[in-house]
Amino acid sequence: MFQLAEAQRFMAAEGIDAWLLHDYRGSNLFLWQVLGVSRAPTRRAMLVVPLVGAPVLLIHTVDQFFFHDVTIEKRIYRGWEEMRVLLRGLLGNARRIAAEYSEDGAVPNAAFVDAGTIELLRSWGYAVVTSADLFQVSAAAWDDHAIASHKEACALVAGIKDAAFDRVRSAVRAGRSISEYALQRFIVSEFERLGLETEGQPVVQANAHSGIVSYEPKPEGSAPIGAGDWLLIDFWARRPGERNVYADIAWGGYAGPAVPQRLQEVFDLVRRARDAALDAIRTAWERGETLMGYEVDDIARGIIAAAGYRDAFHHRTGHSMGPGKRLHALGVNLDNLETHDTRRILPRTGFSIEPGVYLPEFGVRLEINVFLHPEDGPTVTTPIQDQIVDLS
Repeated sequence: MFQLAEAQRFMAAEGIDAWLLHDYRGSNLFLWQVLGVSRAPTRRAMLVVPLVGAPVLLIHTVDQFFFHDVTIEKRIYRGWEEMRVLLRGLLGNARRIAAEYSEDGAVPNAAFVDAGTIELLRSWGYAVVTSADLFQVSAAAWDDHAIASHKEACALVAGIKDAAFDRVRSAVRAGRSISEYALQRFIVSEFERLGLETEGQPVVQANAHSGIVSYEPKPEGSAPIGAGDWLLIDFWARRPGERNVYADIAWGGYAGPAVPQRLQEVFDLVRRARDAALDAIRTAWERGETLMGYEVDDIARGIIAAAGYRDAFHHRTGHSMGPGKRLHALGVNLDNLETHDTRRILPRTGFSIEPGVYLPEFGVRLEINVFLHPEDGPTVTTPIQDQIVDLS
C-alpha cells in the first residue's frame, strides 16, 4: 500500500519538490499501484504528490467514472489548455520534479512518461528526475501484511517442491519415468489444492531442455524424467490478492547414484555466484552502504564469466519482488545485462537471486528470495539449495 509519509520523507531527503505521476490510457504502472486500483481511462490522468500536503488527482471530465472510488481530492479538466493551467497550478513553485522517467532509457520499468511530456515540464523550467527509488520506498516496500503473506507462500511452495521431487523419485525407484508435462500438471494441481495463484506456468526441464531458458513443456514432445536424468524446476505462487507477495524458487535434482562431474562443477559455480551476490548485499548492509542493482549483477556475472561461461548466462541475476499484480514487481532488479539498473537496494524491498548457466547438454539455475529487513538486513526467505537433490 502507498505510504504518503514515506514518499514525502524521501522527497525531503532527496531535494524533490513534487512527484508527478502521468498516465495515458493505463500506461503508468506506478500510478495504478499508488492508487491501489487498475483502470484504463481514455484521457490523460495525473497525480501530483507535493512535498507537503495531500496529493491531488487531475482527470478529464469524461473519465470521472474510472475514479469514482478513489478518495483522493480531484480536479477536473475539459480541454488541454485548461489541463496545463491546472497542472502548473498544482506544481506551484516546485523546482525539482520526480516522474516516471529514466535517463538514457536505462530502466524501462521505471519509465512510463512520454518524451513530449518530459520536454513540456522542462520547458516550464522544472528539473525532472527519476521517481524510481521514490516509488520503491513508498509503494513497492513490503508492509507487515506483505511479509506475512510471503512467508506463508514460501512454506507452501517449498512443500510443493519436495512433493514434486518425491514424485520423480518414486517413478525412478519403480523403474518408470514421468514426463515433464505430467510433473508440471502435478505442481499446478498442488496450487489448486492449496488455494494458491500463479502467473504463467511452472518450469519443468529435463536434461537438454534445461539448457533452453524459455522452454516450457507441452503435452506433445515433453521429455521423460527417469534414471540418469537431470531435472530443473522453477515455479512461483502466492495466496490470491494484490497485497500478497509470491514465493519463487528454482531447484535441481539428479536421478542417479553419481552426479556427472561437469554437472556438479556447473552447479557449484552457479551456487558460488548466488552466494557471492548475497554476501555482497550483506556486507554493504553491515557497512551502512547501499548497492545498486547493476552492482550485484556484476558480482554474480563476474564469477560465472571468470570460469569461462560468460556467454552461457542469458538473463539478469535477479528480479524485483513485492506486492502488486506481477511476480516480477516494479522495484530494483539485479541487472546489468538486460538493463543498467541504477536503482538502490533499499530497506523493506525484496528480490530474487537466480544466476544460471545454460549449455547444450543441460542448464543450472538456483533461485532464492531475499527481503531487506530494516533492522536485520538481508534475510533469505526461501530454502537454499547447496547440494544437488538425489532423485534416485
